[in-house]
Amino acid sequence: MYTLNISGHHVQSGEEVQELVKEKMDHLARINNQITSIKVILNTEKHEIHELIVEASVHIPGHDLFATVKTDKQLKPALDLLVGKLEKQLIKYKAKHQGRQHHINAQDVESPIERQQQAEFDELVEREVI
Repeated sequence: MYTLNISGHHVQSGEEVQELVKEKMDHLARINNQITSIKVILNTEKHEIHELIVEASVHIPGHDLFATVKTDKQLKPALDLLVGKLEKQLIKYKAKHQGRQHHINAQDVESPIERQQQAEFDELVEREVI
């Protein structure tokens, strides 16, 4: 289970947008079940053309993945491109770390703050608030 944070700058992030983003990010969680959090930022810039910028940061214990897409298209194609970029990074990360064995005395690579946030999230899920 992971936390999903969606924010918009100069973009209205209504329920339809949030559902679309969640659906796309769930695809990433199926590739790697170690994802603890995903942050998505939707932004628009109006210069000569109307440009949509979608950024995402995916946190896996010990590693962060980041991707950004700039397009003048709609949100759905931008999210498809973003998920494609993140999917490649996740597959590469998984292949690189698949054969590694952890030592019995190895310490957790998550920071104490990350563990606290995860514990709070788990408690909310347990109480069925989320």
